[in-house]
Amino acid sequence: MKRLILLVLVLLALLAAALLAPRLLDDPGYVMMDFGPWRIEMSLLALVGMVLVAWILLSLSFGLLRLPGRLWRSARERRARRQLEDGLLALTEGDWQRAEKALSRSMTYRSSTAGYLAAARAAQGQADRPARDRWLRLADRRFGRRHFVTNLARARLLTGEGRMDEAIPVLEDLHLRKPRHTGVLRLLLQSYQELDRWRDVRLLAPAVRKAGMIDAERSDALVVHAAIREIESAVDVAALDEAMHALTRKQRKSRDIALAYARRADELGQSALGGPALKRLLEKTLDDEALKLYAQADDDSRAARIDDCERWARQQPDHGGVQYALGMLYLDDRQYEKARQALEAALSHRADEQAYAALGRILDRSGELEAATQCYRNALRLRHGRTAESLPPPMTDGTA
Repeated sequence: MKRLILLVLVLLALLAAALLAPRLLDDPGYVMMDFGPWRIEMSLLALVGMVLVAWILLSLSFGLLRLPGRLWRSARERRARRQLEDGLLALTEGDWQRAEKALSRSMTYRSSTAGYLAAARAAQGQADRPARDRWLRLADRRFGRRHFVTNLARARLLTGEGRMDEAIPVLEDLHLRKPRHTGVLRLLLQSYQELDRWRDVRLLAPAVRKAGMIDAERSDALVVHAAIREIESAVDVAALDEAMHALTRKQRKSRDIALAYARRADELGQSALGGPALKRLLEKTLDDEALKLYAQADDDSRAARIDDCERWARQQPDHGGVQYALGMLYLDDRQYEKARQALEAALSHRADEQAYAALGRILDRSGELEAATQCYRNALRLRHGRTAESLPPPMTDGTA
């Protein structure tokens, strides 16, 4: 930039000289200067020439005086660049000790953001936290406590050590400053998942989509996955209801979320809570997994669920999942003959470990020990990935 300005000034001077030269040749001017007993008389052109020569001589003198310092600083910068390059190469190779040593030497010549952060990474590779924090403090002192890159490096180092709880506040502050920064979002998403903070993952998903990291379909899948994990981690009914009600109406209608809610409610001993969600799902389509969960009813809701399954069975009599749900509900309601018929109908469509185990209980109770034993054996065979074997013919004199 300085050279450009000097070139412009020289060009302007030459232009001015070209314009003034004809007039000065006709009338070169006259200059007289008195210095005590001395008097100097000369033309204006001579004075200008003397000033230019003096300025050139002074510039050359100062240049020669500053030349050793410039040469020394140039050599020093070359050494700093070479040490920085050696340190970065050692860092890439994983030679932490050599990297930190080279980078430290480089910083004595010329400090830089990249050098401080690379040295901090090398110190962490040696599990030297005090040295790592010292390098980060130096970076902060040079660039200010709110320097974005330095804080991002600090968060990255913390997550690398598995200290997600310390990294998250730093990352959340960075996210507020740059909501679409992919590096921040990636680390924040990873930290939330590591700490099972699934509600935060679900709330972060729209920002991840807006940043272009995932498309709308994958964003919806991430929201559903996070909601399911949040529901599965509910420690009590209050937490379960809070997790469910935090979702949008569209999300609550999701098959996977409805199943997860009903499953967790049953695990907490409150199977009735999942009934309405399962019923809404089953009214649309008779899903086998939803029917299995619907069959897990308490005494108060069992009769209503039996009525629902009987209605669905009349609509689709050949649906094995409905027959299975009816069989399990009948069994819990001590309607053993109906339970046997429903379970046999379900097994005629598809072999199922739980259906065989339940049918074995009914046959065992009715005294058909050989058939009951075969049912239990089939349940074990299916558990180990083997096919079921045929049951012996029913006893003609058996009792229900």
